[in-house]
Amino acid sequence: MRRRSPLKSSSNDSDYTGSDTDNGVELGTDLTGVNEVANNNNENDEDEVWLSIDKDHPPEHYLQQLEMFDEREYTKQDYKDSSTRLIDRMENEWTRCWKYLKKDRYCAYETVSVATLYTFFDWLLSQRQGKGGRKRRGTKLASSLGTYWKVFRLVYERAAGVKLDGKMNRSMHKVLRKLAKKHGLKKIGRDKACMYVEDLARVLQTNLVTTEKRYPHGRYRIQAQLYLQLGGFTANRPQAVLSLCYRHIQVTLLRDPKGGPHRVLLEFTMEFTKEFLGIKDLITFPLPEVMYDETLLFSPHVFLLGLLFCDRAFAASNLTSPEELSRLTIPPGRNELPLRLNRMLDNVPVFRKAVRNLHGWDMSPNEPLPYSTLLPWIRTLGEVTGFAQVTRPYSLRYAGGKAFNENGNVSEAMQNLIMGHASITTFLKHYLSRRITVDTQAVVRGIQPQAALMRAACTMSRSIDRRRPRQLTQEQSVSVDDDPSVRYLLNQREQLKRTVLNATKLPKYKALASKISQERQRRRHALLKDIKERWEFEQPVRDVEQQLAGLETKDNLELIHNVMLPAQGELADSVLSKPGTTIEEEIDRRDRAICAVTLYCGVKEGGMNPIQIGGRSRNATLPVKSQLNDEEEALEAAKVSVFKEKRPKVCFLCLGNEGLPLVQRIYPFGTPGDLSKHFGRKHLQHINDGMGLSCNLCKVHLSDKMHLQRHAYDVHGTVSPRRFQGCW
Repeated sequence: MRRRSPLKSSSNDSDYTGSDTDNGVELGTDLTGVNEVANNNNENDEDEVWLSIDKDHPPEHYLQQLEMFDEREYTKQDYKDSSTRLIDRMENEWTRCWKYLKKDRYCAYETVSVATLYTFFDWLLSQRQGKGGRKRRGTKLASSLGTYWKVFRLVYERAAGVKLDGKMNRSMHKVLRKLAKKHGLKKIGRDKACMYVEDLARVLQTNLVTTEKRYPHGRYRIQAQLYLQLGGFTANRPQAVLSLCYRHIQVTLLRDPKGGPHRVLLEFTMEFTKEFLGIKDLITFPLPEVMYDETLLFSPHVFLLGLLFCDRAFAASNLTSPEELSRLTIPPGRNELPLRLNRMLDNVPVFRKAVRNLHGWDMSPNEPLPYSTLLPWIRTLGEVTGFAQVTRPYSLRYAGGKAFNENGNVSEAMQNLIMGHASITTFLKHYLSRRITVDTQAVVRGIQPQAALMRAACTMSRSIDRRRPRQLTQEQSVSVDDDPSVRYLLNQREQLKRTVLNATKLPKYKALASKISQERQRRRHALLKDIKERWEFEQPVRDVEQQLAGLETKDNLELIHNVMLPAQGELADSVLSKPGTTIEEEIDRRDRAICAVTLYCGVKEGGMNPIQIGGRSRNATLPVKSQLNDEEEALEAAKVSVFKEKRPKVCFLCLGNEGLPLVQRIYPFGTPGDLSKHFGRKHLQHINDGMGLSCNLCKVHLSDKMHLQRHAYDVHGTVSPRRFQGCW
């Protein structure tokens, strides 16, 4: 606090030591008034001096800011970046339309009418090419047209500063119906498939044991498991879960009020929820540990603690294993023991992406896992499980919201808080499935509802059939070359090769090759979609005919966990183990599962897209000795080949990468040329400036890419591909 300057003493008040009051009576002498005036004048002088001191900026800075302030930036609606990009795209389409029609005067939003809107949306639905001449998928559903209209209204509001006229808005409903009929748009909406707990259990088990779905890094499998659990239990938006950082997690050892063993309590604070017109309050989800659980598939404690121990995330430096966690206790007189996380990791995401490096894949220390990576994971896991419906991350949110809505212990206010909705109307309109899950027949007739049967009728698991086609066969994939559009492009390329010398080096040839690849991919996608639709109708008919004809139906399906890696087998066995009979056995069961998760976070599976080499899949099960009982002998033989053979067929970098499965470390390529292609595509291509390079077999440091290539050729007989040989 700023102090007042002391006043000079006078003879009239030198002996005065009292206050301004004496026994509650105010002393109103002339001397006191003089002092008050002097004090006030002194204060004013000091205030002027203090205000004149330049603390941050001179007055001109703030005056200039006042003059240049743009209120429009703060009066318009506040949207997320994704929504802003959608609005910008629609605005660009509006401009392109009138530029194409050569009616630039209609670009002005003051001229918007029902006629111009009809023309614009009719033009938009007719577009078959987008930016850069790329083909568009086209609009199939009437609901998509409704979305276009909603986005355009936001475009208009942002540009004009006011909303569209209500009368025009009502007139557009008829316009949209007419346009939907004109362009043959389907009126059915997308099925809001709910991944109920029964379905979630199957997907979690599939993710745990499948080898059909491979991840580049073992931690990806753990992260997928943890996301499915948190997404199912919190019903949060996918991006809110993916944005979790270590600062949003609190681990606590909590005393059981009923006298049981201490429980591990996990608390998740969802900070990055959907925002509109301001920041929402933070919501915290406490998840207590479940003892004697029938399965650990649903235990986020096992998988999160495994990640925490892998990252050495606890602030207590000697808390590095689940065994040490089990030794902790809560002192008498207290009810909890917080297990703080290292503050250095506050901004580190729990769900992180894998990045390519010299030896394959490694986890990024700080880059978050994008939603575009998670989405195909969930879709593929649903296909491998055998669901007919398309599974997506929002399937967990749909099911969680429905569970909260039907539970008598969850009030409407609490449901809105959990889901992040302003009112129950949002849930009813956008989240509640349109499939009736109540036994209406029993309700009307007054009989006992068949709850279990109705539950089974509404789950995704009822459609499980692993015979359902998921990809094209080799013959089906090649057959797309017979399509007229592909054949036309192929003929153009052949004609160019015959008429021009060294045509393959021409930009025109490369552009034509790119078009052929894109058209083939479109044809394959359309063919697979057609095969799936025909299978859904024809296969049940064949099954009925075979049964009535007395023929036995044989599926001849492989188990999805037939050849798991040793670490994956240990992970599956520990998580799927039965509950213990005593508290000691139950804690040992949990600790073993956490250790398996921590160990698997360091496994490199090698990627989910198999590489076809010599007609065989890189991720396929190879008949190597490592799958028998003499793994060391097979590993030693591979090491001898990369040191002794003039042109070996085993990659010395993969062989030295102990994080890879042994089957990939000792994989023999078909020819030394195949090894060179692999060396360039999987290793040289991903070397960046400043990256630390080394040969793990020779235990030597390599200064740069050229040094690595020279070492590969001189010591291990591996030749770099021609396009990389310019480096040395």
